[in-house]
Amino acid sequence: MNKPVAVITGAASGIGRATALRFLDEGHRVAALDRSQAGLANLQQSQPGDDIKTYVCDLVETDQLPALADRMIDELGPPRVLVNNAGICLYADIADTTDDMWLRSLNVNLVSAASLIRGLVPAMKTVEGGAIVNVASRNALSSSPRAATYDASKAGLLALTRTMAVELGGDGIRVNALIPGFIDTPVHGDLLEDEVFAENYRKLIPLNRFGSPDDMANIICFLASEKAAFITGQGIIADGGQISGQNYAKMFGNRESFVSRQLDND
Repeated sequence: MNKPVAVITGAASGIGRATALRFLDEGHRVAALDRSQAGLANLQQSQPGDDIKTYVCDLVETDQLPALADRMIDELGPPRVLVNNAGICLYADIADTTDDMWLRSLNVNLVSAASLIRGLVPAMKTVEGGAIVNVASRNALSSSPRAATYDASKAGLLALTRTMAVELGGDGIRVNALIPGFIDTPVHGDLLEDEVFAENYRKLIPLNRFGSPDDMANIICFLASEKAAFITGQGIIADGGQISGQNYAKMFGNRESFVSRQLDND
């Protein structure tokens, strides 16, 4: 029996790499997509054997994705899983946001996902238990200044998730989204090395830690598995509780003092 195939974008680092390794551990063959040739080579070298095949591509160039989808199907067979994980963050004040920034953000974060779905779904319909997981962001629900292109494109990805779940449900393909919070990945550069930033940001997170790529890979693999066979069209928030509310005592100091100040102002 052939092993099932999982296609994963942004697979060279962070959440994508952890997810690729997790699917390999679960007995899948993996098609790993990324623009970093060196990162993909490192991933492949860490996993000897024929169960991983790498594809260097830039998701900005969405017109190349239909042909890439055909190539992956020819080389690996119809996929059971598609994980649209790749993302790009371009920060700027709205007045300084260029058309090129909008194009790049929308293509990588949204249009490429739709293009791969369009290219792979006909083959996925022939495989039992098909599943698509789109990796969105908490910013799709709770926005940040200077992040218009990122927030809008990730919000669009949630809408695409819902639409595809309704459209593809009759074909036995489930479509869900992971909505990560602040995850310790290379996309943040050396930001987490700033101890003041890290300490203060953790105060916003009830679980008092940043998420890890493995945390996210666990959820992605669950959503793609038969254990989630009756879940579709959903966005699963994994942010350590940040979006649920804030512990103001942790943020501002002694709780009793904070409460007394609140009462004094009522």
